Amino acid sequence: MKSKASGSTRQRTRRAILEAMVDVIMETDGIGFSVQAVADRAGVTHRTIYNHFPTREALCDAFSAYVDESLAAGSGAPEPTWSLAALPAIVEGLYRALASRDRHARAYVMLMIGNRRPMTAWRKRSLMAEKLIAGELSARTPLTPRQVTAVIRMFVSTMGWHLLTEQCGLSTDEAAEASAWATRTLLDAAIAKRTIKPTAKPSSSPSQGGANATRRRRN
Repeated sequence: MKSKASGSTRQRTRRAILEAMVDVIMETDGIGFSVQAVADRAGVTHRTIYNHFPTREALCDAFSAYVDESLAAGSGAPEPTWSLAALPAIVEGLYRALASRDRHARAYVMLMIGNRRPMTAWRKRSLMAEKLIAGELSARTPLTPRQVTAVIRMFVSTMGWHLLTEQCGLSTDEAAEASAWATRTLLDAAIAKRTIKPTAKPSSSPSQGGANATRRRRN
C-alpha cells in the first residue's frame, strides 16, 4: 500500500511540474526559461525537478510527451496510423485537437522555438514521414525526400497550426482546411502516383474566426 501511495505522489508531483512549465513557458515565450521558476510555480524544490528529470533536455522531452498525452486524452482518439493517403485527414484532426488544448500546444511550440531544436517526438514523426515519402517519391520531383518531408511537416504539425492561427489570423477550421489542401497538393505533385483523394471544397463563406481576423488586419 505504501509503495502504491508513493507512486501516486510521484505521479502528482511530476504532473505539477509539467503543468507549471505551461505557465512559465507562456510567460517567457520559451526563451531561456528557468528550471527554478518551474520549481517555484510547481511548489517544489529545484532538486525535486532533477530527481524526476535528470537533465533540462529530459525535462523538455517529457513536456513534449505530456502535451501529446494531453491532446490524446482531450480528443479521445488513439494516435493515428501514418500513411500518405491519411495525412490530409490527420492534419485536420490534429488542428482541432490542438485547439482543445490551446495553452499546452502553444507552450510546446514556444519551447521548441526557444530551444532552437526539435523535440524527440517531432524528430520521430518527421523520420516516419520521410520514410513514407521516400518510398513513393517520383523521379521527376526536383527535391529530396527530406526536403519534401520538411515542407509537408510545416503543415502537419503543431508549428503549422500555431503559425496559421496565431500569426496569420485563421480560425482553426480555416487552418485545418487550408493545411489539408496544401498537404494533398504537395503530395500529388511529389509522389509517383496519385494517392490522395480530393476532399470536398470548403465553403466560401468565412468562419467567424476568419471574419474577425480579416477585420483585425484591416484595422
